[in-house]
Amino acid sequence: MAFAKQPVGEDVQQRLREVAAELRGLLYGEAGCPEWGTKFREIEADGMSVGLELARLVMEQSVGEQAKQTPETALQVAGDRVVPAGAQATPLQTEAGVVQWDQPRGYLKKGRKAFFPTAAGFGPEGR
Repeated sequence: MAFAKQPVGEDVQQRLREVAAELRGLLYGEAGCPEWGTKFREIEADGMSVGLELARLVMEQSVGEQAKQTPETALQVAGDRVVPAGAQATPLQTEAGVVQWDQPRGYLKKGRKAFFPTAAGFGPEGR
């Protein structure tokens, strides 16, 4: 599923400009640009590779941190008791590549089954 580009805040846009300038130096060396005569499609491939890896890292770090901050209410099930059962590595294929994080797990005492709190309605805000 292709995603439409959404606007980002001015503070994020400014930081992206700074990061882009730094990354150009890493990609192309001291000159900060590709050698004269480099085809645009090659420059585009470099830019898209960097952009997709940035997107993948933002997603991976975001879900990783979110999982670490799982609220107690996410592990509550009416009529049963959830016993924490560690975490499980969860990979997800995205357009930017595989995103992986440690998803919290629980075990339902009465239902005697594994429980992963990621269904719709997860958390107090329903995310």
